[in-house]
Amino acid sequence: MASALIDEQPAVLTVHKTVRELRFFATWLDTRGISRICDVIPRDLDVYKNHLLSLPINALDKVRGLRAVRTLWGYRDLLPVECRLPEQRPWGSARAEDLAGVDIGGDSPFNKTPRVAPATMEALLAWALRVVEDFGTDIRDAFVEGQSLMAGTHPVAVASREAFHGTGFEGRFRWYIAGLRDAGRGMPGTERQKRNGGGLGIDHAHVARIIGADSHKVRGRGDLLMRLARENGLEIEGDAYFLGTISGRLDGKPWRDRPFGVREVNRLVRLLTAACCVVICYLSGLRPGEVLQLRRGCLQRDEDDQFVLVGRLGKGPGRGPGADGAFAERTWAVVGTLATPIALLESISDDLLLFPPSRHYRNRSRAQHELSMSTGEMNNNIREFIDWINESFARPGGGPAIPPDPVKAIHLSRFRRTLAYFVVRRPGGLAAAAVQYGHVRSKVTLGYAGEADTSWLEDLAVEELEMLIDQVDDDLQALDDGEHISGPSAQEYRRRVHRTAVFAGRVVNQARNAQRLLTGANHNVHHGEAMTCVWRHETAACRDEHEAAGLEPSRPDQQLCRSGCANLAYTDRDIERQREKLLRWEADALDPLSPQPLRDRASAQATQIKNLIENHERTRPGAASEHEEES
Repeated sequence: MASALIDEQPAVLTVHKTVRELRFFATWLDTRGISRICDVIPRDLDVYKNHLLSLPINALDKVRGLRAVRTLWGYRDLLPVECRLPEQRPWGSARAEDLAGVDIGGDSPFNKTPRVAPATMEALLAWALRVVEDFGTDIRDAFVEGQSLMAGTHPVAVASREAFHGTGFEGRFRWYIAGLRDAGRGMPGTERQKRNGGGLGIDHAHVARIIGADSHKVRGRGDLLMRLARENGLEIEGDAYFLGTISGRLDGKPWRDRPFGVREVNRLVRLLTAACCVVICYLSGLRPGEVLQLRRGCLQRDEDDQFVLVGRLGKGPGRGPGADGAFAERTWAVVGTLATPIALLESISDDLLLFPPSRHYRNRSRAQHELSMSTGEMNNNIREFIDWINESFARPGGGPAIPPDPVKAIHLSRFRRTLAYFVVRRPGGLAAAAVQYGHVRSKVTLGYAGEADTSWLEDLAVEELEMLIDQVDDDLQALDDGEHISGPSAQEYRRRVHRTAVFAGRVVNQARNAQRLLTGANHNVHHGEAMTCVWRHETAACRDEHEAAGLEPSRPDQQLCRSGCANLAYTDRDIERQREKLLRWEADALDPLSPQPLRDRASAQATQIKNLIENHERTRPGAASEHEEES
């Protein structure tokens, strides 16, 4: 009885609100002369319900008041006898919303957070991976170089101090300006403060670091420095473009046409950190707080040599410190794609946290308490990352590289629901820089299976149920419109679609309901790339390799699909994609620059697809009579 209400550790705010509502209940009991909870009878609870519902308060407060009493009843077996409500559940099995006569969404355990639009999420993940894998090293190296420059340990600064020891400022200035002129660069610039007139001025502090001098002395000789710069025809640039080399490529060309600026690199490393967070948070399925609390060395390998993340639980029992003040560790199975962003974050600095509150000077109080960057600040950084990508890498047609989400702003808490959608739907074609969602599914599901946190599995069940409903609706409409089906499982395909379409649906308000309906209604028809699998375990050709590896296959694996499998069926939609594949294979078979073995393979593939298309058209209703007339 009580276990159904207390199997999850409530948040502090939830406890606070419940106690507040119970205090109101206790005050009401006192006005009726009831001083002990054990003296309450069901009639009293009915009177209290009517009193609460008659008050001029909003519906949500009424529902909370009823729920608080039920929570107290849920704990009755754990309370002293004098603190126990009657054994009968207050107000029967009706929901608090039903008792209040309102519908405010109820206590559905499903993740109501809206998904990120597929086009937005695909582009965001693809660009985050590109920045991490192709541009990340450049940004990291420039940032580390900038840190050494600020600390005075940069090789150029050390060499300048040794070379110019005892040399006057004019000689140092002339040497520095000559180097800028030969490199085709201008004078390093910075925005001056308003009290100094504002506008763009020479960055005296940067010049001082390079020539090995004190910045105040360089500033005091600013007129001399400006005169020498003008004599050599040097303009003032917007930053000190000095740091790093550009090795990353975009479309075969360097992704930048100049080195990094001293101040610019601070922003870029913040955006790189946001890109790393997108990749880790999205492809791991972890909650935002769990990702932001990851620490150096969190990526490890288990006894099977598989990647796991070791961190702190972000929700539920055990998320807080123990009696000794230490936090319990939690392990999640993850894909190897996360190795690159985690290694990059660990190499940027020696911070304990992968996502420290600041890499510079802000939020030192958070750092002192070993608190990571806040979720709100990371969300802002991700939105800034999207703006930077769209400003810097716009599409040739002028459209944004990362299209906006039509629902609301991007934030980390939307990623888990979106990942559940993608691993269930698994859209064809390029899936965000070749990330295989089937692999992500198995890893993330493995990471959560058997643990206290089951919300990920619930999200998957809901997404699969929604996909099933959409798919059956589309398939039935196509059959009604005269779509032809061929292949060894064509008849079984039609039977399953019509059988599943009879299901009228029902209200789903619990996770177990979604899973139960999915199990009962799932017709096991899987649309793949230019083929459809009407799954039957006994006749599946792909199961041989799974069973050889000691695995029990429960769904098709298109990577192991065989053309002679008895489970295959081909819709008109599949055949249209087969025709597109045929054009590509025929072109490859006739390519004079391709090696002969590859041309032979392309020709064989083209022949196989031709036979498949011919069989599909030959078995189309009416095709036989047309053939007889032609004869």
